[in-house]
Amino acid sequence: MNKMFFIKNRASIYSMLKNNSIIILFSGKAPHKSNDAYYNFEVNKNFYYLTGIQKENITFMAINFEGKVEEFLFVEKPDPILAKWVGESISVDEATEISGIEMILYQNDFKSKLVRCLSSSNKPITYVYFDLSKYAWDDPDTMPIAFSREIINKYPQLDIADISKEFVKLRSIKSTEEVARIIKAINITNEGIENLMKNSKPGMRECELEAYFDFTLKSKGVQHAFQTIAASGINGTILHYIDNKRVLKEHDLILFDLGASVDNYCSDISRTFPVNGKFTNRQKEVYNVVLSCMKEVINHMQPGASMTAINKLARNLLAQGCISIGLIKSLEEIDNYYYHSIGHSLGLDTHDIGDRDVILQPGMVYTCEPGLYIQEESIGIRIEDDILITEEGNINLSNHIIKEVDAIESFMSSISN
Repeated sequence: MNKMFFIKNRASIYSMLKNNSIIILFSGKAPHKSNDAYYNFEVNKNFYYLTGIQKENITFMAINFEGKVEEFLFVEKPDPILAKWVGESISVDEATEISGIEMILYQNDFKSKLVRCLSSSNKPITYVYFDLSKYAWDDPDTMPIAFSREIINKYPQLDIADISKEFVKLRSIKSTEEVARIIKAINITNEGIENLMKNSKPGMRECELEAYFDFTLKSKGVQHAFQTIAASGINGTILHYIDNKRVLKEHDLILFDLGASVDNYCSDISRTFPVNGKFTNRQKEVYNVVLSCMKEVINHMQPGASMTAINKLARNLLAQGCISIGLIKSLEEIDNYYYHSIGHSLGLDTHDIGDRDVILQPGMVYTCEPGLYIQEESIGIRIEDDILITEEGNINLSNHIIKEVDAIESFMSSISN
């Protein structure tokens, strides 16, 4: 991304701040794993949205006083010894070039700078904004939550404010630059899916086949958007199955839920295909119920449509389809075979921030992912595309990824021959 993208994002956030306020965001730190090992670092996405920087232990601070904004980045001080072990930290010049922020200080100056700002009589501060979002009650406190408590203890006269809802408003509507990254991630995912289909055969383990997708992403120099689901046979009826160890059988279907991440922007695609390249009649019957539902639901993903209503539509369509193929006798029985929502927002996170009962607006990117999970028949099918909502309706960004029964069989047959 060009630094102007991040400059524009900061301007949008600043317009939402109250006067005489400070906003503080942290890039984050990799959590400790065991002994001297740490989990892989993943940058806080709201921090990235404002700065473009993906290094850990960096702090962003901006002061909004009487309509004038001063902004700072606090980076790690260069350490020649540590650089020999893990590489150089981001330089002052690099931080400015990426973010467009001119005032770069070192991390060990952050608290002293903050104290001066909070103690100033010339520019008295009333509000301090943090990203105080928390996914679950029992999750450990985040860095912003812990640090905001310190602020309250030391400066009880200040008001602590949560900026996370403002990020939801901004990140929900994707810019042209953001959509371009999502499309690139989708196209790489498509290459990976075709690589899977080309190399699928009975006798492999799920993880062996999965490795072809991994290779595609590695060869493109990109990361996974999330941990791949490679679920064959009865495993396809488990929504978030990630063991990926089962041996593929001759007449199995395999459900892949996977995606790539380009500049932190994600794709999220599901495809289900027969391991041996040929659907059984029953598999084809169930598959077409899911595919028909998907097509109809996408037609309804228009500006002004309610995701709550679209969810109800998907459930009803799947139920009617299941009645038509003799799987169920009443609409209510669909709960035994379909037990998730039809989609979610997509962007910097695979399950991007925001509520799932939104009214769709131009610029939103939402997944559409109907599925049926028939444990007694060892059939699990999910098909998922990524949909951009536009002024005129929508664009299926992943429509080119193979999903029709005849096209799948033809593609896999041409490879095996």
